[in-house]
Amino acid sequence: MNQASIANDGASPVTRVRLLLVSGFLLPLVCGLVFFWPDRTIPNVDDLFFIPWAMEWAGTGRHWNSLLAVQFPELQSYHLQPRLHMVLAGGFFAVAGTGTTALVLFEFLCYGLTSLAFVAICLRLNLRLAAMFTPLLFAPAFVVAGFRLELTGSLLFLTGLLVSLPLIQSEGPGDGSRYRTGVGVFGKFLLATAPLAAPAVFAWSLGAIAMIEIARLASRQAGPVRLAVEGLAALGLALLVFAVSVDFEFAAFFEQFAYHASRSTGGGFNDEAIFRAVLFAAAAGIVYRKARAAALLCASLAAGQFLAAFLHDKALIRNLAASMVFLVAVDAAFSAHRARAKAVLFALLFGVLSFNFVSFYLLSTPAGNAKDVAAAYSRDLAAGRRVFIDEIMAHHYLDQQTDGALAWTWGGTFPKGRPTRTADLEDGDVWYVSEYTLLGYLKGHHDTAKTLWPDPQYRRVPQIPCVLGRQSCNLPQERWTMMRLERTAGRVLAEKLGEGAGPRVLEAD
Repeated sequence: MNQASIANDGASPVTRVRLLLVSGFLLPLVCGLVFFWPDRTIPNVDDLFFIPWAMEWAGTGRHWNSLLAVQFPELQSYHLQPRLHMVLAGGFFAVAGTGTTALVLFEFLCYGLTSLAFVAICLRLNLRLAAMFTPLLFAPAFVVAGFRLELTGSLLFLTGLLVSLPLIQSEGPGDGSRYRTGVGVFGKFLLATAPLAAPAVFAWSLGAIAMIEIARLASRQAGPVRLAVEGLAALGLALLVFAVSVDFEFAAFFEQFAYHASRSTGGGFNDEAIFRAVLFAAAAGIVYRKARAAALLCASLAAGQFLAAFLHDKALIRNLAASMVFLVAVDAAFSAHRARAKAVLFALLFGVLSFNFVSFYLLSTPAGNAKDVAAAYSRDLAAGRRVFIDEIMAHHYLDQQTDGALAWTWGGTFPKGRPTRTADLEDGDVWYVSEYTLLGYLKGHHDTAKTLWPDPQYRRVPQIPCVLGRQSCNLPQERWTMMRLERTAGRVLAEKLGEGAGPRVLEAD
């Protein structure tokens, strides 16, 4: 059966509209009510780098983050990362507000629109079961993403794939129409713009463009000259977006971005990414005879994952890619007579991915310490102390109004990425850190964590092993217990806020 007959097999326009309404709008809304509830959302470890930056831009038009003043004291305008994500989010915050609720709403909208884009792709390929389960499999991936750049980067990437779909579906020689040329330019423009929001998406965009163009050449849909003209036009538009996003300050951007990249951790060859790329390619091979367009989509993601192994790979985009390949390959490889078996398989995967989060949402309880935490924080600011906070404090206690605080990734070689030593506190400094941060996210492997909270005291909700990284497990039974640390007269005092026991002196520093 050729691709054209597959695309039109048994799906009337009314059926497609109904499926789009259910899988593109209704199910994401239900997932939003379950997974995106502000007091139960789980901030990402990098949130303090990005959120105050976007909210500062929303309020003043300035690209700056007061929480990073210790790391970058000489900078008055930030080009440490591409600005497009902060600009897009900042525009939303300027309208919706700059609190935690507005932040979670933005994250939900990114999830909903990204899910909608892939639902539309699945429906165009007549993969109706894949479309139905897309919002369910995408939701857990977004839960652990927080406010990272890949929120908007993945949205632009999926939109680029959706726009390019007519080129992916075409099998024969092209007719040179303006429509195909427009699709080619606009699709590549979106794929080229995605890395301007999130550099981690660069490998995926490059892989998708390469595979689509190779397929077009092989099927004589377009010649080298036409592809080159389209590519140059798309690149020119993307460069214009880049220029505007950096306020035409090219030298400052490349200097700061290179400086930040040189001091960041990670990178290098990723053998797990190579393994995933092989699996993606195998999926493409399996479905090629039954659904060429679906196979090309999987091949594009395989190429992106392969390149990401050598360039830059982040959790959200690779989790979304794995979900997309799984949905497409299973739905395309097996006939409609296996619909029940496919649905059971998709439902089992959703259960595995979401079990820990649902357990946390249903079984966790409030810590009841909000007044104590707010009062202590206000006293510390009024006393003029340097106050360091983690992302839990900013998200769940300060409503993202963090003026006067500093990020917990301070000092030393940037970024530390986690508070591991009380020795970093200078006399008079105060540090607010959550029990989840130290014993959940960090799993209690650091001396500071074990000194503050002995492992047996950490209570978590029932869980299965981590499948989406450290933030998908060890979720606390109490939301959210906080510790206040203060160095004074050479000693470090620790107080678990809300218990009324008062501070105690740490035996080891």
